[in-house]
Amino acid sequence: MHNLRSRPWRAIFAVIVVAIATTLLAAAALADNTSPTASTAVPTPVIVAAATATDTASVVVAAANRAAASAASTLPAAELRAAPALVAPSIGPATAQSAVYQSSGVGVVSDIAFTQLVDCGGYSCQLHLDAYIPAGAGPFPTVVLVRGGPSGIGGGGYLEPFASVLAAHGILVFNADMRDLASEGGGYPAAFQDVACAVRFARSEASSYGGDPGTVTLVGHSLGGWVGSVVALDATEFQGGCLAGGSGRPDAFVGLSGNYQISNGDNYMDLYNFFGGSPDQTATARAAGDPFAYATGAQIPVRLVAATGDESVDPANSVALNDFLTQKNWNVSLTLVPDGSHMSILDADSAGLPAVFSAIAAAESNAGAIDPVKASTGG
Repeated sequence: MHNLRSRPWRAIFAVIVVAIATTLLAAAALADNTSPTASTAVPTPVIVAAATATDTASVVVAAANRAAASAASTLPAAELRAAPALVAPSIGPATAQSAVYQSSGVGVVSDIAFTQLVDCGGYSCQLHLDAYIPAGAGPFPTVVLVRGGPSGIGGGGYLEPFASVLAAHGILVFNADMRDLASEGGGYPAAFQDVACAVRFARSEASSYGGDPGTVTLVGHSLGGWVGSVVALDATEFQGGCLAGGSGRPDAFVGLSGNYQISNGDNYMDLYNFFGGSPDQTATARAAGDPFAYATGAQIPVRLVAATGDESVDPANSVALNDFLTQKNWNVSLTLVPDGSHMSILDADSAGLPAVFSAIAAAESNAGAIDPVKASTGG
């Protein structure tokens, strides 16, 4: 049996304990809020210095912008995709007058939109290119430069030195991006459409940068060489997503260490990521992206360069494409660089530059093979 007389004291004692505990908790919270070690950490801002005319060869505005964008990518992907940072789908007013100049006198106009809003993997974006403008009076020969990969959107920064060297030799260069990952809306036909859009942009806008829009030479390195070869050789032009009209086929093509033989089993993971699946899963797209299925339309000059020491892309790819086009009586030549590497053919003293010069000269003598106004290639 319980002692009934002890219950009131127990209740009073419990109330006292609760009151003391509440007071101690409140005091602890107050002390915590006033403690100098309890302040909320503030993210360090990313500061990008504004480019000026005094910047020399290190001035690469596009790289700085893209580096800043990469630094901001700590936000969740869904939040980044929802950000209203898209440019209206129209050709902007950027011209040679808005260029930032390198010490060589080459002007650089960065981040020029050349596509409409396109699918970039679950969200919409525009692709951009950088213009490298020679010093002096034009009109300059016009080149569209396409990078290797697959590295994802914005991976063309490594071609900036090569673009600068070309521009220093009097060539207007558009260093263009493309969607080269299936996870970013790329692959087939998106990447090929992007390259065709860059060619159309060059035809439409080259004169605004001092270039000659009459002949446009497409230069592709590595994976860009393969994609560019299909755009150059396919008589049926790629359509879709372009800001500019006209023909999307170039007047000449230069392939630098391209992986043209996409069915030989090499570069398996690169092609897997590009197409978004295995050869069996993406057989139709791979067949459509095979340059050896084309070369049936109007002929254009083709110059191929490969390095015998290339450990990334077998030079046999370039040998095979040269043989294929030779059998079809195309104006084609192949330069093999002894002991060169996958990247060394982009050096200023390598065979890449002479190949571009040769292609431009051949394109000018072959003017009219591609109709620059109509999206037509001839039979």
